[in-house]
Amino acid sequence: MKKRFISLGFMFLFIFILAGCWAGEITVDTTINADGSGERVFVLEVMDDTLSEEVILNPEDPDQVKDYGPVLNDKHIEGGIPAIQTWLEENAPAFLTVEPMQTEGVIRTFTLSFTFDDFDEFLERMQTLVNLSPVLSWDDFDADELPTFVCEDDTCTFTESRIIVEAALDWAIDGIFNSIYDEADLAGFVSKADIAVLASYRVTVIEEVYEEMRHFDPDADDGEHPETGEPQFGKVIFVESDMFELTADRPEERQAVSCGGTSTSLPFALVALFGMTAALGTAFVLKRR
Repeated sequence: MKKRFISLGFMFLFIFILAGCWAGEITVDTTINADGSGERVFVLEVMDDTLSEEVILNPEDPDQVKDYGPVLNDKHIEGGIPAIQTWLEENAPAFLTVEPMQTEGVIRTFTLSFTFDDFDEFLERMQTLVNLSPVLSWDDFDADELPTFVCEDDTCTFTESRIIVEAALDWAIDGIFNSIYDEADLAGFVSKADIAVLASYRVTVIEEVYEEMRHFDPDADDGEHPETGEPQFGKVIFVESDMFELTADRPEERQAVSCGGTSTSLPFALVALFGMTAALGTAFVLKRR
């Protein structure tokens, strides 16, 4: 990549955790069919502390032994967490479908998606999203960082870099951060790179699935306790790979005809038809004789 790009996954500075923030978690879920058509869905989940009468415990400290503060996301956004929905509806490109905001428990969910008739259209739409960023463009990326979908013989292979996925989201992260986040309230402790993380990634190619899903690992190293210096364990694990690749078998293409509810391949059907015609012709000649 020609320009240095700060990954959206670079987050959770120590001061950020103590400040009580928890980044929005992004899931990217993609389906690609054998003909290159499909759908890509972006899901952003944000914890809203106004939805709970009790404090929301920091997911990195479920047992409250690390002195991490509670989640207080709402106080940082002008108009509260639902203001994200309004911003997306007003600023998303026309080909993106913005679903109504969903609320479950303390989670606000924002969903955007686009469909594509072939892989060229997928690339066009990804390029448009990347170019909407005020700091990035499609031409900044090397060929091996761009998505590919190649079908040869009996298999199809999809590849994509994490960095291009994050770049396709930068227009929204940048816009939300600079438009509705309260800069004074953040007091310089939280940057654009801290407000969202690529938490989960899933791609389905034909019938094969590759996924890296957010999960809590109780044995993961989480540094030292800020006061005692003792080692801490237990951490939320997000997407870790820099590249994604999935190969799937192509479905066999057969033309079929239906014979009394039984599917028979076309060559056999033609042979049977010619045989029947010949038999009838022979019977007719014998009868004439």
